[in-house]
Amino acid sequence: MLSVLEARFPHVIKRLGLCWGDPDAFEEMFSDLMLDKRGDRTGWPMDAWAELNFLQSIHHLAYGVAGRRSLNQNNPFEQNWTR
Repeated sequence: MLSVLEARFPHVIKRLGLCWGDPDAFEEMFSDLMLDKRGDRTGWPMDAWAELNFLQSIHHLAYGVAGRRSLNQNNPFEQNWTR
């Protein structure tokens, strides 16, 4: 049985597979999939959205979070809370 993305969006699986294992590349690709930069997208169906979020969670657990999303990054808001 194929997943929702495999069945209806195989090009998305291919794109994610190209950056799988690289937290920074994965984050960039994932953001590109989530944000409409062309202005003509209607959004993801709920089942595909859930699967994408699941894959992101799996990737974060297996390979870590991208450097720009890390809590150790120089973010003044996070620094204020930890002092």
